[in-house]
Amino acid sequence: MESYLKGRGFKDSVSHDSSSFRGLLEDQNSAPDAISDQKKVEEAESEISTIYDEKDCPKVEVVSEDGRPTAIRIHLPDNRILELECHY
Repeated sequence: MESYLKGRGFKDSVSHDSSSFRGLLEDQNSAPDAISDQKKVEEAESEISTIYDEKDCPKVEVVSEDGRPTAIRIHLPDNRILELECHY
C-alpha cells in the first residue's frame, strides 16, 4: 500500500522493519547523574510555590522563573513526583 503523502513532497517514512524502532530515551547522551545535577541547578534559580496542599490529596506546586511558570509538580501519595513542563 502506498503512503498517502507520496507525490506531495514528503519522503515515504513508513517502514515495516521492526529493527528501525528506537525508544524515546535511547539516543540521550547525558548520564542520569548529569540530568539530576542539571535539575538541581535549575531548581536553585527557580521559585517554587505551592498552589494546592490538603490532607490525603496530592500536593501541587508551580515552578517559575522570572515570573513565568516553567513546570507544574504533582507530589503523588507514594512519594513519586509527576512533573509537567510548560513551554511557551
